Amino acid sequence: MRIKGVIFVLVIAVLFFGASFISLDSYVESQVEYQASLVNGALVEIDGLEVSLSELKIRWDRLQVTNPENTWENSFETGEAELDFLFWPTLWERVIIEDVVLKDFKFETERETDGYFEMPVSEESGEPEEPGFIAETFGEISSEAKENAQAEFFDIKDDINTDSLLAAVDLKAPDKIDSLRNGLSQNYEKWDSTFSNINIDSETAQIQETLNGIDTKNLKNPEEALAAIKKVELLTKQVDSLKTMAQNIRTDFQQDFGSARFSTSQIDEWIKDDFDRAAKMAKLPTIDAQNIAQSLFGEELFSEYAGYLKYVSIAREYGSRFIGGGDEEEEIERYEGVDYKFSDKYEWPRLWIQNIDLSGETKSALQLAGKITDISTDQSKSGNPMLFDLSGSDANSRSMKLGGEFNYLEDLPKEEIAFQYSGFDLSGTALSPSELLPYPLQQGVGEVNASLSIIDKRIDSEIQYLNKNLVFDFGAERPENRVKQLIQDAVANTSEIDITALVDNIEGPLDVKIRSNIDNLFVDALKGSISNQVEDARNKIESEVESRIGNKKEELLTFKDEKEAELRSQYDQLENKLNEQLQIVEKKKQELEKRKKEIEDEIKKRATDAVRSRIGF
Repeated sequence: MRIKGVIFVLVIAVLFFGASFISLDSYVESQVEYQASLVNGALVEIDGLEVSLSELKIRWDRLQVTNPENTWENSFETGEAELDFLFWPTLWERVIIEDVVLKDFKFETERETDGYFEMPVSEESGEPEEPGFIAETFGEISSEAKENAQAEFFDIKDDINTDSLLAAVDLKAPDKIDSLRNGLSQNYEKWDSTFSNINIDSETAQIQETLNGIDTKNLKNPEEALAAIKKVELLTKQVDSLKTMAQNIRTDFQQDFGSARFSTSQIDEWIKDDFDRAAKMAKLPTIDAQNIAQSLFGEELFSEYAGYLKYVSIAREYGSRFIGGGDEEEEIERYEGVDYKFSDKYEWPRLWIQNIDLSGETKSALQLAGKITDISTDQSKSGNPMLFDLSGSDANSRSMKLGGEFNYLEDLPKEEIAFQYSGFDLSGTALSPSELLPYPLQQGVGEVNASLSIIDKRIDSEIQYLNKNLVFDFGAERPENRVKQLIQDAVANTSEIDITALVDNIEGPLDVKIRSNIDNLFVDALKGSISNQVEDARNKIESEVESRIGNKKEELLTFKDEKEAELRSQYDQLENKLNEQLQIVEKKKQELEKRKKEIEDEIKKRATDAVRSRIGF
């Protein structure tokens, strides 16, 4: 059984009962099938649908939901079903269903006909709709799943044709370096022009002329000294204005060349990107624990994970349509008056399925039973989130449990899913599609524990695969390849393989990690055998990439350093000239302040002497 099958029940139920309320003839069945097929991306069929208002019943004979990834298989199907709805709420255009019993649920059943559904092409023009957050995450996970799928571990070429390889790669760094140099040249020309157009010589000459015209020694009274001081203060303001201009130039200068330093620091990243693309095209693996784990288990594990995200995305998209304002009524224009709030006895959502009891079996005949509660078109009116809980076990120690919540009561939408499946037989299966671990299992027991929490755009999830009591079937003949021999020996004594995958964006961009307890075994086996081949091939590619780029990086950095040194010299000359003028003005001001005080002291002394002479002292 897949998680996504039960998730889809929630979506199909809302579409089903919503449409069945609108009309009561055969048109309902076709519309429900069509709308549900749009949601599913593959055919949804409902046989024998009947809706009766007189009996207050809805019934059908069979429901089939096609698996979009395999249209000759159903994700799930049900047998006959019948349910009752309450009469009184229908008078207020509400459908309230207290209990639904769905028996004979079967997961992953074969179809008698192809369930392909041709999605209609939108006739609307304009920009394509941007993908939602979960759809973007789905894309990132799918991309991550394929990251190392084509890495070669056993057929590393010693005679790599770097000419044809790099021609296919189309190196980007040389053009980017040339573009950066052109941008810097334009910036330097702008600053050359700026410094050329700054002419402070005439202003400083005028300031100097004014200062020379003030003869400090010939000032005879305080009034003359005070007037001279005010004149110098005006000169000080003039120099300060020039100083402010210079400081603004410095700020702009530092900002420009700070960004230039940042841009040139990207050169190594551009070169590395070219090298990485070339190494990937040459299918050279990176031999470390994380990369080995991704190569072993990533493609299949994250493809499955992305499939779950796809159905959560459907639930959020259609949940927002039904829940986010679906019950709002058109506002009627009213005259001015007083509003009185009365409680609405029947303030229910348009659709509310309070409880669904499910029972059925998986493709492997594991019996399951459980509940889905509070499916509604407006959770703010039902007051409860959607909850689902399904579980089962058998005499062979197999057990399965699926639980979760779709909560749209708060401002931030929340989806949580927890899934456990243990005790299933691994005989005849392969743990990995990778060439590193191609061996089927003679015996083994598996366990899966998965949790997924999405709150608005914050995702936190973990998947654990615990595989115990493992015995590999290596076949009768030993492999001729030395690396395969080492890997076979490494896993021959391994009876348990534990795999953990973490996907979250709690601390920043989406982070995908996968590790297992056998990663280091593979790393040791590969490093001792093919690491030299890989390193030689990588060195050959790296050397060729660097030769294609040539001295462009060094030439650019030399050009940058020389031009910036030249511009800084021009700025320093400007700043020194202004500081010199400011010091001269300040010195003149201090001389005038001193002369003013001398005149005032001399006047006071004369006045004192005159008074003393009059009184006979």
